[in-house]
Amino acid sequence: MNAYSAQTDESALTLLGKRLAAFRIRNNWTQAQLAKQSGVSKGTVERIERGDSVQVVNFIKVLRACGMLESFLSIFPDDSPSPMQLLYMGKTKNRKRASSPHKNAINTNILADNTTDYNADNQANDAPKTPWVWDEDK
Repeated sequence: MNAYSAQTDESALTLLGKRLAAFRIRNNWTQAQLAKQSGVSKGTVERIERGDSVQVVNFIKVLRACGMLESFLSIFPDDSPSPMQLLYMGKTKNRKRASSPHKNAINTNILADNTTDYNADNQANDAPKTPWVWDEDK
């Protein structure tokens, strides 16, 4: 197998198209037969074999018709852990519903609560109190 490490995108598409054409010819299929079997137009098969750009979904349809889709998908193996592996690793998190910050906040003003003792109109105390002033005790 030849290594094509320095090839351009266009040369890779051309090589892919030539290989598809060779595969089609080995199986004694015409372009029209492959197109009908894969559910794409004959022009799409021609564009793939010429090395022109086509939609990925059409390319996948052609690969499926050739029986090569699984080989194509195996290029990128599925390395994600299974749900059981996640369970054993303890990586699953219990989801919590997000609560809005205003539901738990106290709507009263803290200064207003502390100033009730200093309110001149307070009915509980007969003599009104004045607010405390810094350094008044000196």
